[in-house]
Amino acid sequence: MPPAGPRAFWDWDELPGIPGKDDAKTNKVHIRMQQRNGRKSWTTVAGFPEKVRLPKSGNVLQVDFEKILRALKKTFKTNGVLVDGGDHGRVMQLQGDIRKEVAEFLIEVTAIITKDQVMIHGS
Repeated sequence: MPPAGPRAFWDWDELPGIPGKDDAKTNKVHIRMQQRNGRKSWTTVAGFPEKVRLPKSGNVLQVDFEKILRALKKTFKTNGVLVDGGDHGRVMQLQGDIRKEVAEFLIEVTAIITKDQVMIHGS
């Protein structure tokens, strides 16, 4: 006899939009290069998660975008700004074409995102 109840037909964790589902693993962080004028360009980081869940304790913490941007600016000796991107959330803009370096920094130093979540455009 098949099991009765709502879990018999689908797994609630697999449904999109269900609270409690860990969306951080499925969201992509898009790193792009935008040409400004001549040789000048921006590196933009969009889709970075607003909140992260700590693995051991399970606590959910806000991401400090200003602190990450400050670390990026200091590490790569460039200027940057934090922009509200509407649908894309908070977008970090850095001067120069440093897509690969930024991706490596976000994966290894911050450890907030994984290599699977990063999508580098135009490289």
